Amino acid sequence: MELIAFLTQQNRILRSLLACLEKEKQALIKEDAKVLLEIIEEKKQYMETLDQVEKKREETYPGINLTKLKESGLLTPDLEAAGEEMKHLTKSISELQETNQLLTRQSLLYTNKIINILQGGRKPTYNASGKVGGEKAGGNSILDESI
Repeated sequence: MELIAFLTQQNRILRSLLACLEKEKQALIKEDAKVLLEIIEEKKQYMETLDQVEKKREETYPGINLTKLKESGLLTPDLEAAGEEMKHLTKSISELQETNQLLTRQSLLYTNKIINILQGGRKPTYNASGKVGGEKAGGNSILDESI
């Protein structure tokens, strides 16, 4: 397989991953947990496939990269274009991943705030790390826990 074929295949996977991250962003905005679980699996598959292609490329062309090809004067316009596309795609993926992480953190903060409101002044039975959180403070919970 030629080097350009490897780069083209990697770029195709990166485009699919970018589209997957766009779907993830929309699912985060809509707070659709079912779709998010499906997207996580889809992202894993893309990352595994990308890793496999990169390993094959490295086995076939050990120690070769676009910078070395350019320095030696062997960088063709096709390879250069594929490399530029890859840089653009990885930058877009990185930015979108950062946005999705921010949306996830905001959703978690909102959820924790709602939980705190529902619990009132009562200390939770379990803290965020899953350990026993302590005694009740007697507080002003919205929920009536009496039986």
